[in-house]
Amino acid sequence: MPEQNVPRVRLFGAHELKISDIFDEKKDIYYVPIFQGNDDVNKLHQSAYTGKNTKCAILDSGVLSDHPYLKDRMGAIEDFTGHGPQDREGHGTAVALNLAMTVPDASILIGKVYENDDVPLSEYINRIARGVNWAIDSGARIINLSVGMEKRKEDISKYSGCSEAVKNVCKAINRAIENRISVLVAAGANFPADCHESIIVVGLSGNPVYPKDVHPTVYSPFSPILVPTFLFEGYAHLKMGMYEQALTLFKQAVDLHPEDHQLWKYQALCLYGLKKYNDAVQSFDKALAIKQSDVETWYLKGITLLAITQNDKAIECFDEVLKLVDNAGLTGMKLTEFSNSISDDWYNMGVYYERASRYDEAANCYDKAIWIDPLNAKARNNRGVISAIEEKYEDSIKYFEVATELNPSMVDAWFNKGLALSRLGRYEESIEFFDKAIAIDPACNKALNEKIRVTGKLKSSEEL
Repeated sequence: MPEQNVPRVRLFGAHELKISDIFDEKKDIYYVPIFQGNDDVNKLHQSAYTGKNTKCAILDSGVLSDHPYLKDRMGAIEDFTGHGPQDREGHGTAVALNLAMTVPDASILIGKVYENDDVPLSEYINRIARGVNWAIDSGARIINLSVGMEKRKEDISKYSGCSEAVKNVCKAINRAIENRISVLVAAGANFPADCHESIIVVGLSGNPVYPKDVHPTVYSPFSPILVPTFLFEGYAHLKMGMYEQALTLFKQAVDLHPEDHQLWKYQALCLYGLKKYNDAVQSFDKALAIKQSDVETWYLKGITLLAITQNDKAIECFDEVLKLVDNAGLTGMKLTEFSNSISDDWYNMGVYYERASRYDEAANCYDKAIWIDPLNAKARNNRGVISAIEEKYEDSIKYFEVATELNPSMVDAWFNKGLALSRLGRYEESIEFFDKAIAIDPACNKALNEKIRVTGKLKSSEEL
């Protein structure tokens, strides 16, 4: 039995993954990660680096060796836990899948160094050392470790039997680095990251916060978002804009798995890409019949309805989006993975509501856009317009001021600020901002006309 109050070695990174996320045994379905617009992956692929003639060792929780995307990629598998190489956590398999799909020609070495069992802490640590030495002897050029501890090596060494174990790990890592092997350790695993200054600390892209003493050297494209293998091929073609090919694959998959809402959604996106909007709407409806709470499907259906000028029905879809997001207590969320700007998605939805004179909903959307991206000048300006419509002119002026600070060339924000000031009877000030709008765009007729109107008001007041 392990000692009381002794820290444990654990997995870092996307450690919330479960083995059932990788393989649904009841349905006999395997899953693979998808990369959602990750720049690091795109740059890697553009560089033509595929990992050819490179052995990469993953020292983790083992692997599901029968996974269809891994079974032909394993260069070697070794167990250092005494429980066999089978992955019971899911983490090791997920890391292997990310590597396999990022560098498709690399040979993957799997060393199982983690099992959630009741062995002394020193044994947990020695497993890591044995795994590193095995990876070196097996010819690895890269060693990836997502296993470790938050405590530093000097603190861990104080526990019973751990001093020698810690030395063994650091000695093995030093040996790897002396052999010019790149050693990668997940951010948060201060040990073994503190074994050598040349260790590459890997953080997850988009991870919001790391402890103050953790400074990732690089950011990994590790994706915890997993989809069934039967969906992945079509998805890959869809992401590349190959809509016809993707549609063929999704149709085949739908025939086999009509209960999967994502298949219907992605099929709809292919149809949208092919400008078959009515067919796309029907596919989105199929997806929503299976999963009515899917925010992305409601949003994408709304966008599709706008394309065929069914604006009222589009707004109904956006109503569902707002209801689902607000009921979940979320200030803002990504509406679709097929977007470059989450903030702009909310901004655009606000514009549709504003055009429909649904000002409360428009304000809600603009507020979400601003919360996600405080530098979104368009959202600031439009939020100010809503306040002006509500005759909250002082509030609107504050929005316009920030918008002009963020984007000094935004004609509408200067004009709107002048208009709000004129509504408050502050005519001389308003003229100043109409002039700013005109200076940027001499053809801004609305600013020219308002300046004439306000100048007339000033003259009338002076005559009185």
